[in-house]
Amino acid sequence: MAQGLVNRLARYAIVTLLLAFAFALDVRTGNEVSSSLFYVVPVAVAAWFLGRTPGLAFAGVSVLSWLTAQSLVGVGFSQPIILYWNLTAEAAVYFVTALVVARVDADRKMERRLNAELAASREVLDREARAVGRLQRDLLSGALPDLPKYEWESYYATSTRAGGDYYDAVFLPDGRIAIIVADATGHGTPAAVLMATGRALFRAEMESPAAPGDELARLNRRLAQLLPVGWFLTACVVFLDPVSGEIEYSLAGHDPPVIVRSGSRSIDFLTGVGGPPLGPFPDSRFATGHERLEPGDTLVLYTDGVTETMNADRVLFGTDGLRNGLAGAGEISLAHAKTALLQALDLHASGTPLADDTTVLLLRREKV
Repeated sequence: MAQGLVNRLARYAIVTLLLAFAFALDVRTGNEVSSSLFYVVPVAVAAWFLGRTPGLAFAGVSVLSWLTAQSLVGVGFSQPIILYWNLTAEAAVYFVTALVVARVDADRKMERRLNAELAASREVLDREARAVGRLQRDLLSGALPDLPKYEWESYYATSTRAGGDYYDAVFLPDGRIAIIVADATGHGTPAAVLMATGRALFRAEMESPAAPGDELARLNRRLAQLLPVGWFLTACVVFLDPVSGEIEYSLAGHDPPVIVRSGSRSIDFLTGVGGPPLGPFPDSRFATGHERLEPGDTLVLYTDGVTETMNADRVLFGTDGLRNGLAGAGEISLAHAKTALLQALDLHASGTPLADDTTVLLLRREKV
């Protein structure tokens, strides 16, 4: 505080010296030079560095200084009205200068304060988004349980700090395993909250499971009661019998799973059985499809962030890109298969930022 007072007194001293210099120039030059040019400088400096009130005060002192200089120089006016007119003009110049400069300085300081507050608010929001993102990744990191004679690979990337994609896997009471890949509408923290809601409901429903289509119908009714208008969740639910490799699956507005066959090396997109996205239509029914995962086969689940990845020309990666990215996946390790798919995705994007959250889940049955 003491240092601030010293600085302010120093500024007053500087302005006073400037005013004295302006007065001396005014006296020396007489009426040969416009005296307004001399006094505007200290008035402007006072308004900028000291504030509106000191600026107006120095404007008043400048008017008195101008009048004093006119008296000392002996400038005569033919009529008193001319003196009054010049005095009024000089006063107007000084006071307007003080007001305008003070206003500009106040606006500048206000802008700096607003920018600082905005930066602080952004930092708070960014910290919260990072915290949500960390929590989300912690939830997903333990989502894939050990499954004898099977192996997992997963990839998860968000377009913002937090995302709305979700994958999970839980064992059912009868020994099967339930797998879900879901995509909440929107991006960022709201989508992450919706994802967490879907996760809680999915895990609760798996305590007494029915067929995948019936499970989606139950989830749909629950979400319809909770979600605001315009919010929804797409999902793919798969029930796998680890012993036989039998699969039951159902889709809720979601892209169909893919099976990379080990024997024939074919890439099969499963029939898109199911129904609409979860939430908007509470009475929807969802069909259940059946398939089989043979030894060596790879099941690939994903969100539309994969197929809808665009390059600079706004061309989608699409199902053709997915098929090409999985070509030969059955003949290499699962980790290398995931890497090859992601490299194909990156090559297509060519540096274009992610527009949507992206999730890939691969499950391979061990060869006999």
